[in-house]
Amino acid sequence: MILDCSSYESVKSSLCDAFHTTEDVMISVLKSVDNNGTIDYYTLEQNVELAVREKLGEPDSELEVLWFHGTRVEDHNSFYEHGVLTKTLVKEQLVSRLSSLASGIEKTGKHPFSLSMSGKNGDHDEGPFAFLIKTVAVQAPGSNHNYTDAPELVEDIAGTFVGQNYQELVSRFQEITQPYIVSFTAKAKGYEAFKALFFLKLMLDGESELEAGDTANTFFNSNAEVILPHRIKSVENLKNV
Repeated sequence: MILDCSSYESVKSSLCDAFHTTEDVMISVLKSVDNNGTIDYYTLEQNVELAVREKLGEPDSELEVLWFHGTRVEDHNSFYEHGVLTKTLVKEQLVSRLSSLASGIEKTGKHPFSLSMSGKNGDHDEGPFAFLIKTVAVQAPGSNHNYTDAPELVEDIAGTFVGQNYQELVSRFQEITQPYIVSFTAKAKGYEAFKALFFLKLMLDGESELEAGDTANTFFNSNAEVILPHRIKSVENLKNV
């Protein structure tokens, strides 16, 4: 079974499967958790987890999670051939492509991302990365980076090539690419179902899917392991949505 947070209905259905219960019981348990507007989100999330553990137990041990990876590419078929690559594996391709696109753009000023790049070395930044809640991957609210608009690595490389004129190079990259959400599965680690429950609780209490998603979302880091093609469930072109 797969925990799917792509919509209100999918998260309800998959959580019922994960906890082997009915929708009525699941919603009753979540609504029993007090949320009167004075409880902070951290406490509310803990209260949701405690109530579910007490009344419904633990999620199924065979649970897998559907994750959402946002990006931009020229050829989406590459995901079906090579999977979702780590930063090191994709960097060489992007350096070559952006180098050719940079022709004619003057390099001015300092690299605007040099400080942030210095802290991005090591397996912790190899990825691939993904969002638990689809709407956050698509709309990137608040402080979330919009990877479907411009992957961070593209901005970093563009800054290296043309300094403060990086946005001109990023725009050229955007012109030749399309935005995609790649969904793939991974074995659950145990915390994801309770994040999804918190997401559902917030929506039941009146928050929009985007508001609830921004609060409850969590992230996936493959830690330098390629997401192989057989794990990919869909490659969605956001231009067609």
